[in-house]
Amino acid sequence: MMFIKNKSQKSPSSFLVGLFFMLLISSVSAQNSFFIASDTLNKKRLNFVRVTGVTGAALVLGNLSYLWYSEYETVPFHFFDDSKDWLSMDKIGHSITSYYGGCYGYQTLKWAGLSEKKSIWYGGLYGWSFLLGTELLDGVSSGWGASPADLFANTLGSSMFIAQQLVWKEQRFVLKFSYWPTKFAKYRPNLLGDSHWNRWLKDYNGQTYWLSANLSTFGIKGKIIPKWLNVAIGYSVDGLTGGGVNKLYDSSGNTLPIFERKREWYISLDVDFKRIKTKSKILKSILYTASFIKIPFPALGYANRKFKFHYLHY
Repeated sequence: MMFIKNKSQKSPSSFLVGLFFMLLISSVSAQNSFFIASDTLNKKRLNFVRVTGVTGAALVLGNLSYLWYSEYETVPFHFFDDSKDWLSMDKIGHSITSYYGGCYGYQTLKWAGLSEKKSIWYGGLYGWSFLLGTELLDGVSSGWGASPADLFANTLGSSMFIAQQLVWKEQRFVLKFSYWPTKFAKYRPNLLGDSHWNRWLKDYNGQTYWLSANLSTFGIKGKIIPKWLNVAIGYSVDGLTGGGVNKLYDSSGNTLPIFERKREWYISLDVDFKRIKTKSKILKSILYTASFIKIPFPALGYANRKFKFHYLHY
């Protein structure tokens, strides 16, 4: 039986799940009267977390199963190597999903009164467990296939959360996201998005993923260095109109322009909104949600062995 290897067209949706986790974290972290963490184990809360966690994952996986797999035949479990697709951008999306799933799992278990170590390990693996479900579904679909590279990226994201929480009891390094529209989506709108509403999710050329580190947590302090100031390293791509290779023709048979596929690196400043003090619970919730986004700042870029200064990069 021939498998249809088309996985690269659904990968961005996993990143959307990561954003969903981030929105959940913002509500838990707002610390309103309902979400204040329990000092002791609260069995009612723990049962609530268990039921909602399993039910929520099942509903999301069920919906994704309908959207992703309904058109393909169920086959014996198999693997598919997509490690070279999209120059690893989709893999970073998997890591972000797993990372923020871990943040969400930890916060909810602390709210239920579970011990610190159990909250870190059990909660920290929530995102990884959820994505494992998607890989199992991939593995039995003729249109996809379980990806070892995805499994590695998922593990990396969860490990990043768990290791920091164990060593520092806080997240000094966080993963962030930014986007700016590009010219590439118009050439393959079915793959890269046909409107501004979905291009931010599908067009990897316009996305930048960031590793943002807070300076104050490493002892770098001063009168002119605020506690919310971060330094961020970004990764992006350019010239991609296909996953593994760029196509020569579009779906209508029209010739597509030839673009150079390349990786791009950036270094820039950033803001950790979680470290901005406020007494407003609503504003605190908004700031936690915004902390997922890398805000515009000047940046030094590197691509094709050349440096370029950007007055403002987003």
